[in-house]
Amino acid sequence: MSIQRHKKGEFGYPPCERKRVMVRTAAFFLISIAVFLLGYFSTGKKENLLTIVAVLGLLPSSKSLVSVVMYCRIPRFSEAVYQEIAERAGDVSVIYSMYLTSYRSNFPVNCFAVRGSNLIGYTEFPDCNAAACEEHIQGILKQNSIRNVTIKIFHEKARFVERLVQLQALEHGKKEAEILTLLCDISL
Repeated sequence: MSIQRHKKGEFGYPPCERKRVMVRTAAFFLISIAVFLLGYFSTGKKENLLTIVAVLGLLPSSKSLVSVVMYCRIPRFSEAVYQEIAERAGDVSVIYSMYLTSYRSNFPVNCFAVRGSNLIGYTEFPDCNAAACEEHIQGILKQNSIRNVTIKIFHEKARFVERLVQLQALEHGKKEAEILTLLCDISL
């Protein structure tokens, strides 16, 4: 059985990464427990150098556990939506299954597409605040010296697909790859 590895921005990345992070976290905790038990059984008491090593080993374990919690919060993205959008994307640069986090809220976005200075996104989740997501992305782009980008997040798939088809007629921009890379960087 081979483990299929997805890259960030591909459909299916969050569930794949969730499994990987869970296994990694379990391994980190098991290593710390094993080091503690090794020290305890070799000396017969808890007060030894290996206990300190085991406690320090809990720091990366706990950090990894935070990642597990965040990946478990990501909702399941619809494969039917992915299939439909992938058929219509043409040569427009797209990324899928993105979960953006901000200080105030989190934004699950099924797909982002960029062409020229236009960035559009589609979310199937009604509780995703599209206006706040647009504002968050605009702020991140400005922090990274990417200006004059029009951002629109859609809740209606038909309107998103219509706009996606319209983007195919536009010329490629210089910063498309930079924008998509930045979105991947700020996403889980």
